[in-house]
Amino acid sequence: MRAPIVTVGVLLLLAACGGAPTSNPMPIAEEPDVPRLSDLDVAADAPNVSLAAGQEPVVGPLISELISSNDGVAAGTSQENSGFFGRIFSVSAGSSASGSSSAPANSVPPNAGLAFGEIAPTCGMSRRDLGTEVASASGYTIYDTIPNSTAPRTHYITGFDDNCARQFTAALVLLGDVGTHEVVRYNPANRNQSYTATDNAYEAIKASFCRAGFGKPCGGRIDRLAKRTTFVTAYERFGSSPVWANFLLHNGDVAASDIEGR
Repeated sequence: MRAPIVTVGVLLLLAACGGAPTSNPMPIAEEPDVPRLSDLDVAADAPNVSLAAGQEPVVGPLISELISSNDGVAAGTSQENSGFFGRIFSVSAGSSASGSSSAPANSVPPNAGLAFGEIAPTCGMSRRDLGTEVASASGYTIYDTIPNSTAPRTHYITGFDDNCARQFTAALVLLGDVGTHEVVRYNPANRNQSYTATDNAYEAIKASFCRAGFGKPCGGRIDRLAKRTTFVTAYERFGSSPVWANFLLHNGDVAASDIEGR
């Protein structure tokens, strides 16, 4: 993700302003032909780019072999610019937003105080315990536990296939759709900037669903891809010299995550 550009498709969530207006879009049915990252052919030694509680952040390329059109995916993490936009998500109505009869092995309790950059499942929470809904898109919804604060605090995202929320820590959250990501990522001015784990994961998803080559826009299918694919950027704190975490959400799962700015 690149510098925080205020543009179409971007909603800035400033806790100091009391949070953004909530929205309640109609639930979006999952497109049956949108590929899951887990369905793609992955080499046995390919790294796992998702962050679980207690793990070090993963920064670098997702398996470049998944992207058939380019064998030279740039590795590493860009630190030249400020983070990309985040984004957020709509969830179906229901009495429990994160209930699950079988919690994932890496699940954590509510308000676990995760280290910045970690994201982990939290199951069994009622909607009211998640905090204030601040935005939604692409089938996901984000909640802020203390929306009038500027300090790092717990946020939750719902809309995942296991019915468990995802918990992370941030002082500021930005939203960015896949179309805006492509505009920024494929800008000629950014050609020499390193691809992050979330950049490369998006290239793999896009190559499978859109049949588009590495570094090329998705094209006419991007609106369908966007129905269940989105980016979230979480900032560690307000101020200069920002550090930010990127989360790529796709088909009801966290497809990739990384940290930039350090």
